[in-house]
Amino acid sequence: MKLHALSSPEELLEKIDVLCVPSSKEKAEIIYKDVLTRLVHEDTLPSFADFSSLKGPFTVFYGHWKGHKIKVVYYTDNGQLTEASMYSLAKKMAIKIKSDCQGNIGLWLQPIEQEEVVQSAFAGWTAGHYDLGLYKHHDKNNGKQNAAEVFTYISDESILQAAQTGISVGIVQREVMNLVNAPSNQKSPASLGAWASRSAAQFNYTVTILDKENLTALGMDALLAVNRGSEHPAKCIITQYSHPEATKKVVLVGKGVLFDTGGISMKGPRNLHHMKSDMAGAAAVLGTVEACARLKLKVHVTAIAPTTDNSVDRLSINPGDVISSFAGKTIEVIDTDAEGRLVLADALAYGIKEYQPDVIIDLATLTGSIIGAIGMQAAGLFSKNDQLIESLRSAGTATGERLWPMPMYDEYHEDMQSDIADIRNLSDKPYAGSVTAAKFLEYFTDKHTSWAHLDIAGVGFQPNGFGKGHCATAYGVRLLLKWLTANGN
Repeated sequence: MKLHALSSPEELLEKIDVLCVPSSKEKAEIIYKDVLTRLVHEDTLPSFADFSSLKGPFTVFYGHWKGHKIKVVYYTDNGQLTEASMYSLAKKMAIKIKSDCQGNIGLWLQPIEQEEVVQSAFAGWTAGHYDLGLYKHHDKNNGKQNAAEVFTYISDESILQAAQTGISVGIVQREVMNLVNAPSNQKSPASLGAWASRSAAQFNYTVTILDKENLTALGMDALLAVNRGSEHPAKCIITQYSHPEATKKVVLVGKGVLFDTGGISMKGPRNLHHMKSDMAGAAAVLGTVEACARLKLKVHVTAIAPTTDNSVDRLSINPGDVISSFAGKTIEVIDTDAEGRLVLADALAYGIKEYQPDVIIDLATLTGSIIGAIGMQAAGLFSKNDQLIESLRSAGTATGERLWPMPMYDEYHEDMQSDIADIRNLSDKPYAGSVTAAKFLEYFTDKHTSWAHLDIAGVGFQPNGFGKGHCATAYGVRLLLKWLTANGN
């Protein structure tokens, strides 16, 4: 995304064919005066009363500036313009205009002066230009606007920096979406590792890839057990960015199940194709490290992505099997479709022992139960650290990537006790599935006092305007960046 930052409104209007105006009802009078009265002829200009009472979020006006036509696309929110609402506005507007408009596109953000709101606008705008047609043959001569460019009027250097930061965040989100949306026959542990290696080389951070031999030597038996049915050897991808002024060590762990059939405990066919998204947590944490490196944030952050698929094969683990783990604890596998917690168990234990983090946070599309509990408007937040809960919730509210705290009472752990092993991977109770999954993970955190688990099953992959069906959301990238900026040093 190339940003053309122009020094005056007049210069902006001379360069563009379409002017996009994300705004709010409270800014209606300013937009009416600064934009509509400047461009729309008085014969077709609505009264301010009519303008301010427009129904629906999208309205299109047609105006002129020095002899050439300008299409004005006005998108409004009923509330105040915040980081969260501006991101949503700009993203929805970008999705709409990228197929409807031709020529140079301008983004009008006056009179917004808050850097974080400007950053969110350009992050949303950039993410909104995501192309879901990864494997389509495109018509390069369709005459539509160039999604790689945007024009705007910016008079302040700090606002310009915020805009460029937003574009960088949006670009990372698009990369994360590509990783998640790719079908299982187009991604593997090796290809995800190759992506991380390319990114690390480009943006000057480090990557370590533990292959099957390394994993075996380390005793990551839970990850290897899930991998037994796969034709692709498992890998654990570790990326790290460290600023010299950082004082706090943060580890991010992301579930990297590239496709989940359910294993021998086979899933049903309904929406099974969505299971290519079961690595949304891994993509989010890997993308977050890249974003930190791009933006040179003053943080020390490590991402750990245990990566495999969960396939059906004669070598696959069976329900009832007892497996070991990196932590040395045995696990009774009640259900092979509860595999995400197995790979996370090894990654969490390894991350805590190897990196001794001050804070460790994991993201995983872990349970359908969390969707049943809170729907698709927020991720479930599991932790016993009240300060960590509040700081993560604050970051989630600010960015619009919301979190809802869930109970972590010790009594839930009783549901995970096994007769034959140290712990079982699934409760036999027909309720609180997301909570007992979190309690399973807690068992492998060595009682770390600053651990949080985010169950993103309902928010990582959902209908969001990019196509007819579900699409990756890149949930977690903006949330984690916001949290790291405020709490990571």
